[in-house]
Amino acid sequence: MFAFSLDTEKENDIITYIDDVKNLESNKTNLGYREVRLINVHRKEILTDELEKATKVYNNQGFIHMLDKNKVIVTSTFISNIRIIKSEKSNLTLSGYVWFKPKGFHKAWRMFINNEITEKNTWKKLNNDELQGWLVFAGCIRKPQPDRENLVINIDGNHFHNLDGFYCTLGEELNGIGGYFGRQIDALYDCLTRDFGVKSISEITWHHHQRSKKLLRKDFHRITELFKEFGIPVILK
Repeated sequence: MFAFSLDTEKENDIITYIDDVKNLESNKTNLGYREVRLINVHRKEILTDELEKATKVYNNQGFIHMLDKNKVIVTSTFISNIRIIKSEKSNLTLSGYVWFKPKGFHKAWRMFINNEITEKNTWKKLNNDELQGWLVFAGCIRKPQPDRENLVINIDGNHFHNLDGFYCTLGEELNGIGGYFGRQIDALYDCLTRDFGVKSISEITWHHHQRSKKLLRKDFHRITELFKEFGIPVILK
């Protein structure tokens, strides 16, 4: 379930609830114009009225919130320059500039809300173009924990099929189910230098590395060189 609130001084002053929202994600840009469809708006007339009033005073920006089963906000998407472009039955289509999350982000949250993330590799239920969404989600649910030292981990090149799959695998090997440890080279560097639950890694064994080398190409070398930069031995098998 989703909810809508205007961007006002009243924090999360929800106007209405919405059963579902379409077109909130993008892998091409973080910010851009988009038409967003609200499916089954519970108090459609009230939302329409509030948006029309907001447009007249140029305060037509707000948030589309995703809710858990207790209607508590778990994540929010900002939208500005809102216009109502279509109204049919209980549905509304809005246009505006959206701060996008990657594809798969809300799907991962639904899985979490429904207690479906109970074992490693649940991320494999997502499509390849949705894995960045999983990784952003994993970063959102990350909880502070005592730094662990001298970790010995194993990576199996047969367990992932692209670079995002590698990051999903690495995150779970280091931080458990739904674990996060970067979603690109710069983020991996940050995780190695900051408080992400790991103080030191003693050794990484990369099984079936030839498959990964062929699959990841130059990124394979960038990753292994980064580990070496931090004094982490990488055993290639």
